[in-house]
Amino acid sequence: MNRPRIAWLAIALLLSCAVSLVLFLPARWALPFVQARLRGLSLGQVNGTMWDGAAEQVQDRDGRPLGRLRWRLARSALWGRLDLQLDFAGAALAARGHLQRDAQGRPLWTDVAVQAGLAAWAPRLASPLGGPQGTLVLRLRRVVLQADWPVELEGDARWIDAAMQLRAGSVALGNLETELVAANGVMHGRLGDDGHGPLHVDGQWQASPLGWRLDALLQPRTSDKALRNWLAHLGPPDPDGSVRLHRRGGLAAATVETAR
Repeated sequence: MNRPRIAWLAIALLLSCAVSLVLFLPARWALPFVQARLRGLSLGQVNGTMWDGAAEQVQDRDGRPLGRLRWRLARSALWGRLDLQLDFAGAALAARGHLQRDAQGRPLWTDVAVQAGLAAWAPRLASPLGGPQGTLVLRLRRVVLQADWPVELEGDARWIDAAMQLRAGSVALGNLETELVAANGVMHGRLGDDGHGPLHVDGQWQASPLGWRLDALLQPRTSDKALRNWLAHLGPPDPDGSVRLHRRGGLAAATVETAR
């Protein structure tokens, strides 16, 4: 066999090995490159490949276990086309979503579903009004991000069995819901309830990187004293116990208009 032919066979063999390595790259080999982008989260017990794999243990920056992550990354990423499916399952949080890029190269999430048990997060979310209880269910049909802010958004959120935990006990709020809509970087939506709980909610909100606004009527449907006392901490109640919220914040708080 002549030398040119040997050289070509060697090159072909090297290319074949390189392609095989890329196509079946173990996920744990790529882990150091991914870890730096996780903002304090760490992945453990990683298995599978870079294209189809799982981390059996996801931990926060304090080392507390959060759950299990599974991913499927299309090989079209090799020529710059992102197509990633993520599924996370944990005791306090479950989430899934499909990530691509839009025509402008911005992150585009579709078919996003998040379910969080708020009791597990209450210590971090607690305020003078109490710690949130119940289940938060978030569904995003489409969201486009720019600088980590939703510039386009279609979805909704529900707070099931909503309650606030106080030292004296729990205050039940019922099932609450809101639209999640954004266009040109301005998010807005209507607030409401399912019509059967202890609290009637009717309002609207708006938010942008420069400011936010909330206008809502909170009206108790029952004579529950704990609920009425809790509402009174939000503002002066009307004779029927209703509280009208008008809140503003941010640089553009005085000029942001509530979406209709």
